[in-house]
Amino acid sequence: MKQPLLDTPISINKDVKSPYWFVSFISADGKQRRRSTKVPVSGGLFRGSMLTAAQAKKRALIEGAAIAQGTAQVYVSHDNRSFVEIAQLMLEGKLGRISTASYKNAGTAYRQFTEWLGARSLEPLRLITRADAKAYIDARRAVVRFETVKKNIQAISGAFAWATDAEMIDRNPFAGAKIPSDTRDEKVVHEAFSLDEMRLLIEKLPDEWSSAVRCCFESFGQRMGDVLSLRWEQFDFDAGVLRFVTGKTARVLMQPMRADFLAWARARYDAAHAIGGDAAIYVHPRLRLMSNPSAEFTQLVRAHGIGLSGVGIGGKRKSWHSKTFHSIRATCATLLQASGVSQGIAMELVGHDSAAVHAAYLRPSVEQLRDAASALPSL
Repeated sequence: MKQPLLDTPISINKDVKSPYWFVSFISADGKQRRRSTKVPVSGGLFRGSMLTAAQAKKRALIEGAAIAQGTAQVYVSHDNRSFVEIAQLMLEGKLGRISTASYKNAGTAYRQFTEWLGARSLEPLRLITRADAKAYIDARRAVVRFETVKKNIQAISGAFAWATDAEMIDRNPFAGAKIPSDTRDEKVVHEAFSLDEMRLLIEKLPDEWSSAVRCCFESFGQRMGDVLSLRWEQFDFDAGVLRFVTGKTARVLMQPMRADFLAWARARYDAAHAIGGDAAIYVHPRLRLMSNPSAEFTQLVRAHGIGLSGVGIGGKRKSWHSKTFHSIRATCATLLQASGVSQGIAMELVGHDSAAVHAAYLRPSVEQLRDAASALPSL
């Protein structure tokens, strides 16, 4: 890589809005820069010395040269960081601060973008353009659906936003990027589980998955990452509450435990502590370490004949299933509404911040709709 010149020509000039000399120069990235030297134009005290106006002008030239040189050195050591380096910094910062699933999803998004960039992933981050961002989004949309691309881009854009705030780059190329919506043929029908299906899963699934389904249902549909990373310390058996800080929104939830769930959890806690090790810390020690728990859960659900399956158009997109772990969230929201719980209380239990989002999770069954329809008077 061509090294920037450290003896870049400079000029000093005044600003009617400032009492200080300013330095102007072309930085190593080819852009015009202008910085204050903090040297008073009319002379005066500067770094402990009294300067005349003539001395101040000479000092401004010296300070200006130092500023230009320092900018060039930063360009080499700081502004030339690659996406690979930034991604690593982001992952290090996220470790332990977000759920295991969210951490893995971010790592997957960074890896996929790195693979797409190829050798360019080792070049300066500033060389990645908005055109690159659009091309990557289009490439991902050719393989997966809108929601998957959206999650990927949120993680990648977050890395670029961090680099922008750190003044490594001038702007985030993914800011405001548009993701093509799913076509009509790509739409997937996501359904809620029925109560009978929930009971079947709890009865038939392997032990940790059965526990995860129960914990998700009893915590009113919390996300897979939060359920699989549950710690026993989140259970307050004396107060009868389960505490969450959600990995996606950092929302603090304190949820009441119903009597049967409280008894089940206490018995499982005692058994886990008798075993010791990770089982005494995590409620689902094996599941939290899985690289793709969603796929395993979907296979188990499919094996028990629950839900509908399909494949993407032309075989390009991944197969889909109508009922996923996240469907439990819709199950809880729907059952709370059907039970007459007020919308505000239901939103608080599920953990939704807006009525619009909450409404999107209401998936009434045909039987529930039929009961509602029967309330209309006959003609």
